[in-house]
Amino acid sequence: MKVKTNNCQLPIVIVLAAMLAGCASQKREAYLMDAPRDVAMPVEKSYSLRIFPGDRLYIYVYSQTPESATPFNEETNRTQYSVQTVVNNQQEYKPVGHLVGSDGTMLFPILGSLNTTGLSTSELAHEIERRLKDGNYVKDAIVSVSLMNFRATVIGEVAHPQQLHADGDRLTILEAIARCGDVTMDGMRNCVMVVRTTDGRETVDTVDLTSRSLLEGPYYYLQQNDIVYVCPTKKKQRRAYRNEDWPIYLNTGVQAVRFAYTTIYRYLFSPRVREAIEESQK
Repeated sequence: MKVKTNNCQLPIVIVLAAMLAGCASQKREAYLMDAPRDVAMPVEKSYSLRIFPGDRLYIYVYSQTPESATPFNEETNRTQYSVQTVVNNQQEYKPVGHLVGSDGTMLFPILGSLNTTGLSTSELAHEIERRLKDGNYVKDAIVSVSLMNFRATVIGEVAHPQQLHADGDRLTILEAIARCGDVTMDGMRNCVMVVRTTDGRETVDTVDLTSRSLLEGPYYYLQQNDIVYVCPTKKKQRRAYRNEDWPIYLNTGVQAVRFAYTTIYRYLFSPRVREAIEESQK
């Protein structure tokens, strides 16, 4: 018994196979593809930006009695702590912040030198609050500390490698890659290296942007001066090591062989050479 097949089914099968193949390739390239949907995922809750030498901090002291906090805030001490500029015939004041020295210390009004080594921005805020209250400078002080020159660098297989400057204190690795135009077709989303300075030493670790472990790890939020490197695929690495100038060398070799052949041919079959050969044979 023969089974008749409908020829119209063949294009449908081909289309379905192409769709399945497309879905499979998208799954391999998807971010956080193994993360459950519609389920809360834990992100590092203890996030707080660490302070490093060379950082510029913006510090503001809040109080129910603003006059007591006046000596500590740049807005109320513009002539001393801010840069004055003229824009459209109007004076504007841009806070310069408090610069952290190479030894990790920072000068703060009245309190003097503060050691920020190993502290986060929230820990420094609590330390300033404690000193203001213990010294009876501002009894109800609430201090906020933010970084003014947060920057991270993204290089490797992204559309636009660059150094990023964030307005706030938080920048996720996904946001950084998005600002650089996303990973290129030659980049590996499951092999992204992060170079981070920890306790004065450079540490290198690899993260997988396609795994849910990214949300649970320490590299979801970038730190100051982090370097993110998106690794190239093996195919891109082979292209990089391959000599791309081989067509030029091949063409030069062909031209050299052609010149040599033409020269020898003309020499052997020139009239003088023929006459000399015939005379030598007599």
